[in-house]
Parts: sequence; C-alpha cells; structure tokens
Amino acid sequence: MAIDGMVQRLLKERDGKLALIDQIASLADEAGRDLYDTESQTIGEAQERVRSLNSQIDKLTQDLEMSAGAKSRIRTLDPSIISQDFTYRSAGQYFWDLIHRNDDPDAHMRLNKFHSRAAEHMGYDKANTVPVAGGFNGLVNVPTLGPVLDPYPASRPLFTALGARTITSLEFRRPRIVDPNFTTGVGAVAQEKSEMPSKAWDILSDTLVAERIGGYINVSGVLEEMVAGSLDMIVTHMNKRVAAMSEARVVAEIGETGATVALGAAATSAEILAAIGQAVTVVVQNTHQLPQWIAMGPIGWGRLIGTADLAGRPILPPVGPVNALGTGNAGAYTASIAGLQAIVTPGITDADLYIGNNYGLEVYERPMPMMQVLEPSVYGRQVGVATFLAFYHPPTKEAGPSNTPPAEYNSIVKIDWA
Repeated sequence: MAIDGMVQRLLKERDGKLALIDQIASLADEAGRDLYDTESQTIGEAQERVRSLNSQIDKLTQDLEMSAGAKSRIRTLDPSIISQDFTYRSAGQYFWDLIHRNDDPDAHMRLNKFHSRAAEHMGYDKANTVPVAGGFNGLVNVPTLGPVLDPYPASRPLFTALGARTITSLEFRRPRIVDPNFTTGVGAVAQEKSEMPSKAWDILSDTLVAERIGGYINVSGVLEEMVAGSLDMIVTHMNKRVAAMSEARVVAEIGETGATVALGAAATSAEILAAIGQAVTVVVQNTHQLPQWIAMGPIGWGRLIGTADLAGRPILPPVGPVNALGTGNAGAYTASIAGLQAIVTPGITDADLYIGNNYGLEVYERPMPMMQVLEPSVYGRQVGVATFLAFYHPPTKEAGPSNTPPAEYNSIVKIDWA
C-alpha cells in the first residue's frame, strides 16, 4: 500500500535527523566546546523536522480496519468475492491481502481464489520468476537502509589533549624569559658588605602568524531539496576534513623535535620501559617540568597492547596490573602508560612514540563560522568551512650569534620505534 511506503520513507528521514543531531553533539563534546551558532541552528531545524515527521507518522499509522460484521456484509454484496473467476482490481489490493492473509479469513480466501486460476504466475521480479509470469517490478522500490557509513575520523585526540587556546588576532607575539645567567645570577657571599652577584635577563618574544585551514564546495539546490538532510551531511563531513587536517598539523609539529631515543622493532618489555624512562629524563632536563602525556598512532598502540613480559603477561593489562607498565584496553583508546596519559591518534602513521608536556608545544585556534552564498544562476549554493591555527615551540636552547649554532627545540622526545 502507498501508506506503508510513505511511512517507511518518513521513518528513514526521522532516523537520519536524529543521527545528525547526535553526530553534531558528539563532535562538540569530544572537542570540549559549546555548540557553534550554525550547529545550534542545524539542530533546531532537525528537531522541528522530527516533530513534523512524528505528527505525519501518527496520522498514517492509525488503525482504520473495518469490523468483522461490516466485512461480512460487504462479502454478501460483492459477487467477486464468491466468484471462482476472481480478479484483483489493483496491485494494492493484492499486496494488502498478501500481508493480512494469516489474520483475515477473507484475504486468505481471495488469495486462494486468485492463485487457483490456471496456468500463469505472478512474481516479485518478473525476470527471476518462472516463464509465463508477470511481475511487480513497477512497484518495487529498492530501499536504502541505515545511515551513510562514514569511516573517516571526526575527533582530534592529540589536538584536544594539548588544549587549544582561542586567539583574537591572526598575528600575535609570544613572550618568554631568556636568562643565560640563571645559575650564576645568585651565589654565596663570604663576607658581610661584600658585593653580591648581579646579572640581568631579557624578555623576548616571537611572532606567530595563524594559518587558515578550510575548504568549500558547491551544492546543488535540487540535491538539497530532494534528499532530506543532504546539506547537513555535507557541512558535517567538511568539518571532519578540517578536524583531520588540524590533527595532521599537530602531528607534524611534534615530529620536528630533535630529541630522539632509539628502540628496536622486537623490543622487550624491559627495553620499552627503559626507552620511556630515557625519554622522560630528556623531557625533564630540557623543560624543567615533568612529562604529562605519551602520544602514538595505531601501530605503536597495537605493539604496546601486544607486548608481554617474560612471564607471558601483557605489559598493559586491561585490569589487575601486577608489576605492569600500566593499564590498557584494546577496545578503547584509554590507557595509563608509566603514569602518563596515553593519546592515540590516527595522525601518527608509524610506530613512533612521543613524550612531552604542555611546555613543549602550544596550540592556538580560531574556529570560523560556516559561510555560504546562494547561486541563483546555477540553482545552488557555495558552502565553506575554515579555522585558523597557530603553533609555538618554546626553544630549549637559545640560538648563538647570527643563529650559530641554531636554536634547539627538544622539549618533546620521540621514541624512534623501528
């Protein structure tokens, strides 16, 4: 029946709107931020559409079945019911009887009379039915089931963990203290009235210029009108592209460190722990602060999860660690490794591990609202998304005269896992 097809279509659109609301909320929650104005507007429009769909579905699914007495009286007045040469007036009548043949005696009787007629057949697909048969191909609607599968990452685990600061200007200066006399600026004074050490220091600043990451696409007005939620899906996927590029930029920044600890491909649990300890030492020496996190990609994460000690016990058991390196769960990117927060990001594509703290890399961002413009001449619209990013590595060793030797930026340590 047409009602059944319409109900299925409305339910499908309703599921899509609810999935869109959940996806937008998930992105904002993972980023630890409030909803953007455009996201709030999109959610409001989706909620209003769901309420409209609920009303339509309620009307279409009301029970309008006739009483048994009414059907009995109709049966006595309709000669086709008792005729042996029974023929359905429409395909809809046939489908109704086919659906209700087990709970409606009249439907069962009509189907038996119809199918008892000699010789020819009816099938769902004429080409796939026995010869001398008809089919309902003209009424077949190939459905699309479930939401669109999107295997691309929507989160920015490393970017989020570093804690991006919102910038108010696309060019700004980052001040820092430079004190080459830090250890000699004070000292022991042997005699009263003897002159104490007196050493000055400088406050310098580095200029940071934010870079824009974004993209745009032209959307057909026909697509937007005929496919419910298509514009929302397009904008959501474009924002995922921006998020993925932001994460890739952070990974590129931490990879510029010059501090490296080597680790063999077949390293034992003891060698892994020793490499982490060596990296921790370098971080503390270069920043005078303890490390806070250890970052890795899926390959490094898989190696850690799959490594066991000499007794065959995993070095990152999910529960009940006994003399283990930490805890880890293969079903979730949550772990504590040597007391450090584990950050697993798809942006790191090799087995290397990175250890650092908030001093090693500062992240700045200014998200921009979605921008769009209608294009009447081609019956469509252009949609653009963008964000501005800036990164700052405080030097761990100042440059010499004329940049000889050059400055060093070794506050993050890479464990080069072969």
